[in-house]
Amino acid sequence: MIKNFKTQIIFIICVFVFNATYADNAEEVPRFVLALGRFHPLILHLPIGALLLTFFLDVMGRLRKNYPKTTIKYALGFSSFFSILACILGYFLSLEGGYSEDVLDVHFWTGITSAVLITMLFLLADKKGKLIKQLFFPFFVVTLVLISVAGHYGSVLTHGDNFITEHIKPLPKAKTITHIDSLNMYEDVVLKIFDDKCIQCHNTSKRKGELALHSKESILKGGESGDVITLGNAGESMLYKHLLLPITDEKHMPPEGKPQLTKDEIWLIEYWLNKSKNFNTKVVAMPKNDTLNILLNNYLVFNKKKIKEATLSDIQTVETAGFLVRKLVPNQPELWVKFNKDSISKKAFKTLANLKEQIVELDLSNSALTDAMTSEITKFNNLEKLDASTTQITDKTLSYLKDLKALKTLNLVNTAVSEKGLNQLLSSNPLENIFVWKTGVTKTEARQIQDKFKVNLNNGIAQDFVEITHLKAPELLTKNTLFTDTISVRLDSKLKATKIFYTLDGTEPDSTALVYKTPILIDTTTRVAIKAYKNGWLPSKTIKTDFIKVNHKVVDYAVLHNPEKQYFGPKKLFDFKLGSENFKDEKWNGYLGNDLNATIDLGDKKTVNAISVNCLGRSRDWIMFPKTIQVFASSNKTSGFKLVGSLSIKEDEKNDSTKIKQFMVKMPKPTEAQYFKVIAKNPKTLPKWHEGSGNPPWIFVDEVIIW
Repeated sequence: MIKNFKTQIIFIICVFVFNATYADNAEEVPRFVLALGRFHPLILHLPIGALLLTFFLDVMGRLRKNYPKTTIKYALGFSSFFSILACILGYFLSLEGGYSEDVLDVHFWTGITSAVLITMLFLLADKKGKLIKQLFFPFFVVTLVLISVAGHYGSVLTHGDNFITEHIKPLPKAKTITHIDSLNMYEDVVLKIFDDKCIQCHNTSKRKGELALHSKESILKGGESGDVITLGNAGESMLYKHLLLPITDEKHMPPEGKPQLTKDEIWLIEYWLNKSKNFNTKVVAMPKNDTLNILLNNYLVFNKKKIKEATLSDIQTVETAGFLVRKLVPNQPELWVKFNKDSISKKAFKTLANLKEQIVELDLSNSALTDAMTSEITKFNNLEKLDASTTQITDKTLSYLKDLKALKTLNLVNTAVSEKGLNQLLSSNPLENIFVWKTGVTKTEARQIQDKFKVNLNNGIAQDFVEITHLKAPELLTKNTLFTDTISVRLDSKLKATKIFYTLDGTEPDSTALVYKTPILIDTTTRVAIKAYKNGWLPSKTIKTDFIKVNHKVVDYAVLHNPEKQYFGPKKLFDFKLGSENFKDEKWNGYLGNDLNATIDLGDKKTVNAISVNCLGRSRDWIMFPKTIQVFASSNKTSGFKLVGSLSIKEDEKNDSTKIKQFMVKMPKPTEAQYFKVIAKNPKTLPKWHEGSGNPPWIFVDEVIIW
């Protein structure tokens, strides 16, 4: 048996090496071959693991003078078989293309040579003779070295040439960029996005679609389909179009399962393509808007400051002046400092200069602080948080804060600062959070400042500085909103002592409406409006839900086209569960290019007045409404269907919002039949105004309802 097995292995190696050397790598490769190639990363770990274990057993057997010859022989046979299989599957995988030929060749031949050496080890394991025994161990070591080389070049193909050394090498020092206008839109922004989400599959070693994105030269070279970008026109750029494809589309970038670009990253790429004349365009030369300024803040690079440890004598001087001094983080130099007496003096404040480098958080609240004392604060370059609430400061102190670029949070509650001082401060220093309750800043002014500078400006007014907030809306526990007989509507509020009021006619519930105590039983189509009330809170927003009584339930059905396999099957069309605006919520059926064509069996003859089809529209994801919906009726399941109703649907142009619509096909007169056929026709091609014009669209349906 062993001899036959050896013969088979030798035969497989010879056939494979011959085929790999002379095979015609044609463009048209059978899909099942490519599918088998995807198993290469799974299978290749089997011979590697088995070979390492075998080597360990060999070494231990030699040391303990108890050599497990039979175990090693069979383990090498296992490694040999799976190493050959890994080579074959790797060859299939290479037919996909998109890899650097030089690196692929090295990986290819070191992999084949490794398989040959493992097979030779297997053959030698059964041989006798002193010379063979002497050569076996060094031959084993050479095999391990070679399979390591093959594995290294495999990682280069998959992850790039710096995959192993990426975290060994020190990070290159990033150039300091502290102003948005200094950013190069391609080098400092777009390339970082590509590096994070795209370059793993599009680099010098792995060029998926013959495209590399690691440099401007490779981007301009394009891929197998030609140019990928058109500077000045994102809509004509293939790269941008592929970012917008539905994630299930095989051309979507990045592919499903890989980290996806965020909406902000896609927006920045679109802006770069539309507004750039070349790869050297800096932000200063581009038109500005608030969205751009906000997003580009994430790409600024600041020098990380090294703060030295404060001396014990400096800390003691500050503490003697009436301050508490604490470390923000143990064993780190950053300090939190708070004045701990009733009234601060100018002399006491000046002692803080000893710790000007180390103070990160400073609390001077309730200290009788004045503008005359605060000029020294301009030296606190690492100050991130300042609490000056309930002090005597004015806009004068705010002028001292203009150059403190590390400052993020400022508490000015119960001070004499004004709208003018805040405007001047924020014009020079864009803080993140400012508290201005009980100041000269009105609510209207606060809203204007917040909108203008995109700062979180807290200006709530109430006792104890706590603003009364709205209750969270009650939770609707009953998820189904369609029923045929009766339905029990259950509600819940997580907050104790909350009362839920409701109406059954859709009117606004108030304290005179019905109080929810037990589930609400409904036997007819009803609009339920619910609202929560609680002492000390503002009422919740009103939630209105339609519970719809359906005349007939579907007994059986048949469909001509099944939905795409990722969208849960046609039974969802008749389960009385409506979908949300998220088309992946497991309630929608998606049809790519195909019509919904369903034949419905009501069990026996029923009188039907209308049939509705609930659809989702989301043009940015290539989901459109049906072009027409037709209803046919018959008393015979297989023939005799007659058209009894039709509805044409006009698509709204360039509406990117998500819409759910119930399209009702009313029949000119009540129709009595057992079988009904519903056809929702797919538009077949996306309209001219759409970025994917000419491609097949999706239609999404979650429920077909018989009235």
